[in-house]
Amino acid sequence: MALTGQDVLNTVNKLPLPQKIAVIAVAAVLITAGNWYFLVDPKLTEITQKQSTLRTLEDELIQKQSIANNLAQFKHEKEVLERRLAQALTELPNEANIDDLIKSLSDIGIKSGLTINSIEPQGEQRQSFYASIPIVMSVTGNYHEIGVFLDALSKLARIVNVTNIKMNSAKVQNDKLIVSASYVATTFRFLPEAPKPAAPPGAAK
Repeated sequence: MALTGQDVLNTVNKLPLPQKIAVIAVAAVLITAGNWYFLVDPKLTEITQKQSTLRTLEDELIQKQSIANNLAQFKHEKEVLERRLAQALTELPNEANIDDLIKSLSDIGIKSGLTINSIEPQGEQRQSFYASIPIVMSVTGNYHEIGVFLDALSKLARIVNVTNIKMNSAKVQNDKLIVSASYVATTFRFLPEAPKPAAPPGAAK
């Protein structure tokens, strides 16, 4: 026959005092262990898991805040690089644009007071990543006008190197000391990397 709670209490009451204390102590331990196993331990496990998740989210938040804080700097650096690229392409363009350059040389010469005798572009000379394009020019004017012209060329956005300057003997013309000069104005252009030809169908990769 199954024992009721009252039967258990009656049995315990009949025990000597030391045994009663031992039974109560064992019961207290069992109750505490049961509470720990069924109530406290699952909650601690849940708390530990949530703390781990919270730390992960905090780390992600710190990383995203760092990216957000540096976003303005990244944008500024990107703009600086884009300006440098635009400047580099101005100095060393992809296209020759010889007609535009010849017009610029002629306009600068005329504004400097020179008479443009001839402007003759030569063949393009290719190097590893750039090509040089020499332009032979012949002009007439005084020393000051030639100096002004050469100074203006040095200030062009596009790179133009002047070499092989030759001047004839000066002569007086209309009360001016005039010389005829010839030189080579060399400009450059960037050679973009040629696209690789597509592999034929079925070719081994």
